Amino acid sequence: METINKGKTLEQMLESERFEGICGLYSWSTNYEYPTPFTYFLDLIGYSDEFVGANLADWSKVATNLQYLELDYLGDALKEYATIGQDAYRFVLELLEAEQKGNV
Repeated sequence: METINKGKTLEQMLESERFEGICGLYSWSTNYEYPTPFTYFLDLIGYSDEFVGANLADWSKVATNLQYLELDYLGDALKEYATIGQDAYRFVLELLEAEQKGNV
């Protein structure tokens, strides 16, 4: 799999114009405790199933956890994913990897 953001820090990745919707959702989600709006995004794009084997978020409480603004950010991220799927998915993987490494 080709790297999109080779050598970039998490902070630099979050400035991406190509993935503005995903970056916006990720950044907005840092204001939340688990499950974050980004957690729901990971479930919807299949990341959770592929890497965890189950949903990460409690979908029975989705209406409580996601209000209008969160849904707007989620919608923007999903539109990007629908438009540039493989690149968007790869970007998410690299974003999570940078987060895990503490590569800020």
